Amino acid sequence: MRKLISVLFGIFLVSCSLADQAVLSESVAIPETGWTMENPIQINAKIKDTSQLYDVYIMLRHNTDYEWINLFLFLKTYYPNQEFSRDTLECFLSDETGRWFGKGSSVKDHTMLFKSNVKFPQEGHYQFEFVQGMRTENLQNIMDLGMKIVPSKTKL
Repeated sequence: MRKLISVLFGIFLVSCSLADQAVLSESVAIPETGWTMENPIQINAKIKDTSQLYDVYIMLRHNTDYEWINLFLFLKTYYPNQEFSRDTLECFLSDETGRWFGKGSSVKDHTMLFKSNVKFPQEGHYQFEFVQGMRTENLQNIMDLGMKIVPSKTKL
């Protein structure tokens, strides 16, 4: 029993230390009335170390009344020099049979790796703008969307 408690405590400490290393860990609540394409979600990050590689995660919460197995997102990244890049993401939330991925029962939490070993080219303020890309004007049952940026374990 003591060994089990020691192992669980060690896992807890490691997970806490990884969370503390995050450059960004932020989620934005989506109104219960839904998420329209005209209301992008914006998340800001300040990058100080341009020599570091980072892993970028998308964090998503939805309830099990969500109608589809996936979610399309359009992501526009604004760099400190005001240039920008665009990405299209497809997040799979369940399999073809409707079995949900993610953690939780009636509310599902997903943390999905978006890009690994990212090198931010400039020091400064980055803005990430997410637009839902589903074929419905008002997307229902998505509760939160967020982003996490952590130092990669890969060394340059």
